[in-house]
Amino acid sequence: MLKVDNTEIKLQKPIVDLVADIIRRKIVNGEIKHNLKLSTRQLSEELEISRTPVREAIRRLESEGLIELLPRKGFVVKEYSIDKIKEIYEVRRILEIKAISLACKNIEKKELNNIEKIAQKLNTELQNKKSDILAIQELNQQLHFAIYLASHNETLCQIIKNLWHRVSGLLITIFSTPHRREEIPLEHEAIIKALIARDEYSCINALGKHMKVTKQILYEYSKKSREIK
Repeated sequence: MLKVDNTEIKLQKPIVDLVADIIRRKIVNGEIKHNLKLSTRQLSEELEISRTPVREAIRRLESEGLIELLPRKGFVVKEYSIDKIKEIYEVRRILEIKAISLACKNIEKKELNNIEKIAQKLNTELQNKKSDILAIQELNQQLHFAIYLASHNETLCQIIKNLWHRVSGLLITIFSTPHRREEIPLEHEAIIKALIARDEYSCINALGKHMKVTKQILYEYSKKSREIK
């Protein structure tokens, strides 16, 4: 068992996977700040486990690009420049457009039903001003990957997921941005309608617009963060 915030968690998946999820969540919600050293001792004591799975989890997050090893400082949460965000989004756009194109051809009825259910849950959370932003972010990721998995190309989806993880510490800003809670459901609706119609052109167009807005929000956030420093 692990302990998080004094709550015991039963191990329903490999310990390293679970620890990586916990650390990733701490980064996303701001508990672990950018450019501050990650303490394996502190994390292992907090989770009441040995340091070995914590080290392995940190190495995994390093391979995802969320954490980096700096000389004389150790492992820290990676901070992205505007150029790096642009670079990641250029690659994401290519891969996610390919995934949604394949989904238009390969999606099954049960997958469409699942996508619509997740979208409904997400919309409900977005309308609730008291909703946990992290819960919203997780549902948003579930929705996107339910769509991409309908491509039936597991390798493509795994690469996309890796790129999402690289900027996951910044994505929380999207749902904190004014008006985005009202705009996101409309953007998702356009994507899903096109997917139901198997309209590849409209799918690509709707996804491209959605990603463009997200990228711009992250640009502005990164710019402001550097101005504050």
